[in-house]
Formats: sequence, C-alpha cells, structure tokens
Amino acid sequence: MALYAVPEIAPEEESRLVEKAREGDQDAFGSLVEPWRKPLFGYIYRMVTLRQDAEDLVQDVLVRVLESIRTYRGEARFKSWLFGIATHVCMDYLRGKKHWRVEAQLIGEQESKATPGQFEELHQLMSQPEFSFEIREHIAFCFSCIARSLPPQEQAALMLKEVLGFTSEEAAGVAGVSEPVFRHRLSAARTKMIEDYAGLCALINKEGLCYQCSGLQAVAPEGHHGPELVQIQVAPGVAMNAENLFDARLEIVRDADLERGRTRVLHDVFYESLTRREESR
Repeated sequence: MALYAVPEIAPEEESRLVEKAREGDQDAFGSLVEPWRKPLFGYIYRMVTLRQDAEDLVQDVLVRVLESIRTYRGEARFKSWLFGIATHVCMDYLRGKKHWRVEAQLIGEQESKATPGQFEELHQLMSQPEFSFEIREHIAFCFSCIARSLPPQEQAALMLKEVLGFTSEEAAGVAGVSEPVFRHRLSAARTKMIEDYAGLCALINKEGLCYQCSGLQAVAPEGHHGPELVQIQVAPGVAMNAENLFDARLEIVRDADLERGRTRVLHDVFYESLTRREESR
C-alpha cells in the first residue's frame, strides 16, 4: 500500500467543503482531513522516527489546520496546504534535534550485541504471535534512519518528492521555496543518500558494511519472517547504476507499510534506542 495512495476529492467538491469548513462545519472539515490522516502520520513518522512524537505532531498539525482554515484561499490544493503545515511542524521539531550519524544503526547493533540479555529480549519481541520480520519494511526503516543524517530541509525534499509523490512544483510550494531551490535540495539529498548507501548497504553493494536485513531475518523465529531479499534489483533491461539502484530502493520504501506493518513493534523499539543514543552524543 503506497503511502500516498489516497483518492482525491474533485476540485469543485473540495472548494465546497473548504467553504463550509470555514463556516465552522465540522463534518466538512472531517471530510477534508480524514482521508489524509494516515499519509500525514506516515510522512511525519518517517521524518521524526518516533511514534509518540509523530502522533503528537499530527495532532499539532490538525489543530493548526483547524485554526487556519479561514485563511486558506485555495491557491494550492488542500493536500498541498495540509502537508505544507506538516512540513513546517516537522522542520520546527527537527531543528532542535541532532543530525544522526550515517552509521547509527551499525553502532546500535554493535552495542546491542555487547549488552547481556539484549539478544533474548530481541528474540522474545520477534516471537510475538502478530510479529513478522519483513525486509521491505526494514528497508523503509533504514531509509528514514539514514535520512535523519540530512539537513531537515533536504530530508523533507526527499520525502515529499520521492516518497509521497508530489511533483517538484507541488513540493516546492509545500516547502515554501522556489522550484530551483527545491530541486537543489532534492539533488543534494539524493547525492548524499546514494553515496551513503554505496558504502553501507550490502543490498546495494556486496562490499557494504551492513547486513542487518539478513541478520534479523536469520534471528526471527521460524514462521515469523517474510520473503528474503538478497539484493536490490533494477527493472529488467535497465542498466544498473547508483541512480537506478536508489530508485529501486525508493519503490520499496514507498510501498512498505512501515507505520502499521507486522515489523512495526521492532522498528519502534529500534527508533527509540537510536534516538536516545544519537541525541545523547
């Protein structure tokens, strides 16, 4: 299920609902907002990487939307205006946080292996009846971890364009910058992520340092893991290069149910642990 797969309201109906929402009609406001609640949470969760903080920020965004609906004049579609508010809320949050190290996951894994009892706790977590280790969800988890090493404005550009599927023009409007500025941010983010993956990820480059996907797959109890994925692949007939491999990864990231999937309990624990470690440096 793609993060951004939401049927859009026709412009005329959207204008009617906006007008009624401006007049205080709560049902109209709900009709505008509710279809976007899950993608909104998905965006914020992938930006801030802590579930409780993401839930709190979603509520903050919805309050701001309700308070500001009378000033919305429809210059952009409602979704763009909504995600613009969400983006600025995320920016405010992230400016007060440290950038994560690219190798944060590897450091966390090494420290966990050196801590008595960590393996038993991990195995117990993965033995829960509803749990399944899904590599595609873990790829989306990893993507957000590495994206946290970017400046927040570049992180947002990457998420808006490459994960949520806004056009460059729409995403520039959401971010409140010109399209050339947005394209520069997106290019910088893509270049940095591609470089990091080349040296880090064994699914991209067999000489990469990180084998966390296959390691966790092996640790998961029998019956608690999904299909294996040995290496990221590009489309048949397409020449393999760093850009294409990154785009192939993005397809997985967009479709993975990181927020509500069967591996979510593990990823929530990992995000909390990584946040404590990276913020305490």
